[in-house]
Amino acid sequence: MAVRIRPALLLTLLLPALAGCGLFARERDALQDLSAAMRLEDPAARDAALCSLRGREPLVAPVWLASASVAGSPEAALALVERGLSFRSGSPDLLLAHLSLLAQLDRPDRQLACAQAALAQGHPPEVRAEVLWFLADALLATGRLDEAEDAVLRLGALPGERHDMTAAAWARVALAREVAGDAPQADRALRASLDLGPQGLSILRRVAFTNEAHADASHRLVARAATASSDHPDLQVWLLVERIAQGDLSGAQAALEALPEPLPERLLPEREALEARLLVLQDRVDEGLSLVRRRLAQDPADPLAVAVLLEAWHLHHQPQQDELVHRLQAARGRLRDPLLARQVAATLAQIQPPAD
Repeated sequence: MAVRIRPALLLTLLLPALAGCGLFARERDALQDLSAAMRLEDPAARDAALCSLRGREPLVAPVWLASASVAGSPEAALALVERGLSFRSGSPDLLLAHLSLLAQLDRPDRQLACAQAALAQGHPPEVRAEVLWFLADALLATGRLDEAEDAVLRLGALPGERHDMTAAAWARVALAREVAGDAPQADRALRASLDLGPQGLSILRRVAFTNEAHADASHRLVARAATASSDHPDLQVWLLVERIAQGDLSGAQAALEALPEPLPERLLPEREALEARLLVLQDRVDEGLSLVRRRLAQDPADPLAVAVLLEAWHLHHQPQQDELVHRLQAARGRLRDPLLARQVAATLAQIQPPAD
């Protein structure tokens, strides 16, 4: 998967493990100094400490990674990572950060060249897998679909189980084939993805709702697969989501009732949340909220239940305001989805505007 530059916290969490890997005392000291620098709350003081560390210890790859993680822009982060690679060209972490930043900045030609060069080095399978992901990504971006498929095949052939990554890569190939108008090859690639698990469908669902240019292609691709595989639980849940999104409530009810039984346990929370949402949209709000309350009793920050709760409030002004505020406050700060967290914060601010 794409490995983006993570927030500084993640990097500092890695430092104790790195410090115990037989590094020289000077390098261990550098890692301790780096951890202290990343804890500085003043950005100017932190940046000055990092600059000093880069000058003193340019061979310590985490110094460059940490600096890139707090850089002011992807371009600045890229410059720091490339500078680090000039000192530590064999660092897998710097290599993957480099590929990730090139992908974020939409520079597929450079990304392709970097990935090809990395594959010629003796990296372990887990690093080669990431590099092959970025290689396939660059090839897809430049329209070289057959070569991208070859990269995915190489990814799948690596030792170790990487079903989610390979399934996601196959789904991206399938979407690219669909966009190119090659439905038979798109269907074949999606079948390869589904054979490995449902992760590819998560990729396609995200595309369907966030990428307007490719949304129709994603819908067509999955709809054909669902028609051909009426007993595939993930595909049928997708159809239910589609019907609800289209406002086809009778079709959604039929899709809900047609879900294959028994569903895999991992799909039960989504099924219940979709049923609750459908009930709310059908004006059966009390029934829908009953399901929501049951889920929130188990996990006050259940994202699916919180999303339905918000929808019930904005559509029907239910539940009562006191209950809504209580439940949203219980969820706030624990939601991992940034969009949902913003929606919760906005709703609370609307209900309880700050005092003058």
